[in-house]
Amino acid sequence: MSNQLSPIFMKSISMVTAVADVELGTERVESGEKYRYVFNCGIAATGTGVGLIRPASAFAGLYSCSVSSVSGDACLGFVKHVSIPAAEYGWALIQGVITVAIASSVSTPAAGCLGLGANGAVATHSAGMPVGQSLAAIGSGNSGALRVQLA
Repeated sequence: MSNQLSPIFMKSISMVTAVADVELGTERVESGEKYRYVFNCGIAATGTGVGLIRPASAFAGLYSCSVSSVSGDACLGFVKHVSIPAAEYGWALIQGVITVAIASSVSTPAAGCLGLGANGAVATHSAGMPVGQSLAAIGSGNSGALRVQLA
């Protein structure tokens, strides 16, 4: 076992800023959950419990994101603690547990594999790339716990 020192971060994962505090794409572990530093290049605030995608725009950087508007997009992370306003920076959950919204026409079984649906909600895995697993059955249009496991 190696003894690795983790970097010291001066601001919490609940902070959003207009100027980058750390390099985009930086990952950190807080309370056993893993987060990635991202930039909201969308035109609106993200809200919490929503999935983020990397837009196809030529202006979007590797860790620039916005709320998904199309079912099946690949997920960059989930907003857990605080909404990230447009043109600001914040932390997105990439491994851990989060309460998410389920798409209105979808019900998930307990321990069901889920993908990213429209408007940042989650849907059945057939609707997109897998983002994690539900911890219990979740009814259509409701919210529930998702164990996120993104690379």
